[in-house]
Amino acid sequence: MKGGSVKRSLVLMSLILVLISVIVVGGVAILGIESMSKMANSDYENAKIEGYDGEITSQVQAVLSILQSEYEKAQAGEVSEDEAKREALEIVRAMRYGDDSSGYFWIDDTDYILVMHPILPEQEGNNRYTLEDPNGTMIIQSIYSVCTSPEKGGFNEFYFTKSDGVTVAPKRAYSAMFEPWNWMISTGNYIDEMEADMANIKTAIKKTEIRLEVAMVVSGIVIAIAAVLAAFAYGNVICAPLVKIQQLADRMAVGDLSANIEVHSGNEYGRTGKALNDAQTQMVGLIANIKNTSTDLENAVTDFSDNFSRMDESIRNVSIAINEIAENINTQAESTATASDNVEHMAEGIAETAREIAALEENSEIMADRSTKSMDSFKQLIDINEKTKVDIDSMYAQTESNNEAVNRIREAAGLIGDIAEQTNLLSLNASIEAARAGEAGKGFSVVAEEIGKLAQQSDDTVGQITTIIEELTANSENSMHIMKEMSEASDVQVGVIQQTQNMFMELKNASDACTSSIRAINEKMDGLNAQRESITSTIVTLNNIATDNASSTQETSAMASELGSAVSQSSQLVQSLADDVNVLTENLSIFKLRAGEANGKE
Repeated sequence: MKGGSVKRSLVLMSLILVLISVIVVGGVAILGIESMSKMANSDYENAKIEGYDGEITSQVQAVLSILQSEYEKAQAGEVSEDEAKREALEIVRAMRYGDDSSGYFWIDDTDYILVMHPILPEQEGNNRYTLEDPNGTMIIQSIYSVCTSPEKGGFNEFYFTKSDGVTVAPKRAYSAMFEPWNWMISTGNYIDEMEADMANIKTAIKKTEIRLEVAMVVSGIVIAIAAVLAAFAYGNVICAPLVKIQQLADRMAVGDLSANIEVHSGNEYGRTGKALNDAQTQMVGLIANIKNTSTDLENAVTDFSDNFSRMDESIRNVSIAINEIAENINTQAESTATASDNVEHMAEGIAETAREIAALEENSEIMADRSTKSMDSFKQLIDINEKTKVDIDSMYAQTESNNEAVNRIREAAGLIGDIAEQTNLLSLNASIEAARAGEAGKGFSVVAEEIGKLAQQSDDTVGQITTIIEELTANSENSMHIMKEMSEASDVQVGVIQQTQNMFMELKNASDACTSSIRAINEKMDGLNAQRESITSTIVTLNNIATDNASSTQETSAMASELGSAVSQSSQLVQSLADDVNVLTENLSIFKLRAGEANGKE
């Protein structure tokens, strides 16, 4: 696999995983934001309703206090009871509350008679027992039920006409009994006005929800871009050593052993590069020795050829001498002596060739030994890569454990956020109560404000923790994907090393074949030596014949023919040896060595 392909795969995988993570996390976060927005709306609405209920309850209690004060005046004899009632009714009639002073009170008695109503004074004195709203609710009977309950008061809801005399709207009222005069004091708020008052806050909450969702989408895009840039940068770092190693393997495949690679790294890439450089150096030494041996062998073959040329010339001289035997025995003896000298010279050439072949066989054995050691080194390298993959898998498992810890931290941050929201609601309720208390609630208002600040600070802290957790999660996920890619790259590296090991196995097989050829040549040289001994014996016989004045020139001619046949056979053996040397030279010519090492120097 080319470096560029690995880098593109890494970038694509990182982008896909980051996009999936961003979509999942963003979707969950947006759902969470929407859920929190709904909860905030619901909590605010409940708190607001509780605030309205608390307000009308406290206002009715204030009216009860006024009535009690007037009743005590009558009991003390300061005024008559009727005067106390009239004064109390006027005070309550004039009482208003709320920002727009739209809040008022009305009073019915336990006989369902309207005692006082500031908006409907014309109906005062009417019996309202049968007063019914559009939904069939008996209004005054409901008020009577809550006022005569054990709590002597309570809430009820009904539809009622507003002060404009036209609009009918739902109303939530609170009523309480003033038992000394059997008066039922009531006040309430129109629900549509309450909802209109809460609409602005709900709109603000919705806008905040939209801003958070937009921020989440923008953050996801930024994270995806950062992940792509990081994947590009890390892909360059990961692929650079692999490209160098692949280039070295490509050069070795075509026999170019002239240059090493430089991988400046302390990890498995650096150790792999060093092992390949060492293996290349061993191969260069072996091939240089083989080249030197083949050169020596080629020189020996040349010497053989020269010797056999001289032998051929000597044989022709012997033939001439045999033809001249009949004329001059002395000339025959001299020719025989010359032939004997030439045979001895051939014996020396054969011995020299045998020594060169022995040296070649020794070098072949050394080359086979070096090849075996190289195979052992590659096996150790594969073992190291397998251990590295185990370590990467262990790191991957540890990173997954860290992710689980980050999730637990996220849950804790969510719990803190919930506490902050509850504290904020507590601050809001406290502020409402302080506002109701007026001057007496200023100190409580300061406490409520501080509680609100504490809740805001807690919420900001939760936001910061959440941001950090998201960054930790993204970085951890990125680390897991990068380690997974490293594991896959390690598998690819093992495959490349295995291919190189196969190349060395092929080289070893060629070396073994070379050794076998050398042994065959050695065996042929043994046969040639035996033939040399036969020629020597023939020359000795010729000397004996010359000494003893042998009379049979035909026998001598036959011996010369036999010698010619032996020389021809030896020439064929030498030619075969020359062909083997040429094949060996051609096989070695594909290797390109450094200048010093090509001459057999280390």
